Amino acid sequence: MKYLIIIATFLFANLIFGQINHINDESGTFQTGNIDSPFLRVSNQSGNKIEGSIYLNDNWEQATILDKNLNRTTVLAKFNAYNSEIEIFKDDTTSALLPVPGLNVTLNQKKFVAVLIEDKFVFAEILVEGKNNLYKVYDIKINKAPSDAKLLNLESTDRVVITSNLYYEKDGIINEFPISKKDINETLDSQMIKSSKTERLSLKKEEDIIKLFKLANAR
Repeated sequence: MKYLIIIATFLFANLIFGQINHINDESGTFQTGNIDSPFLRVSNQSGNKIEGSIYLNDNWEQATILDKNLNRTTVLAKFNAYNSEIEIFKDDTTSALLPVPGLNVTLNQKKFVAVLIEDKFVFAEILVEGKNNLYKVYDIKINKAPSDAKLLNLESTDRVVITSNLYYEKDGIINEFPISKKDINETLDSQMIKSSKTERLSLKKEEDIIKLFKLANAR
């Protein structure tokens, strides 16, 4: 298990938009910027270790980038769930791929696209594509060590856990998928509600929601 030990005095990196680089190869052109603010944890007070990773996969993997002109580029990349960035490694330099609309990235058998979430473009995994799009947006949370761990002579270790939320696109606007039964009934169209009941799909399970959206796109 990979351990991250990060102190609060670690300075913030330049923002992703602070410096934009244009990377060209024989296939296409895309933009990168500096890595967004690094993962920080106030540890100088607690002294806690942090266990876990902010990456879906820690190792660099081959990614295929398809731009809006359908130019294809292959680079080494990994997905940073902390700020929904795709980091790329090229020419001995690590940078972040800018989430520009129209960009598609295939990485670890997942397809990522740039979507507008809360007034900010980020990379989201697209689970279902068609007239009804379904997205998965990643984030992290920290499970803190018990406050009395040191008193009990136990190791004080905080744990990083990667989380995700589903979003769907309706009328060109991306919204978070509703959780409560009331919000589901008020948000989804009647045909989707009917299909979920006919197919006995649970709208609490990601795999069933994916099935529902595929059924809706097939109509």
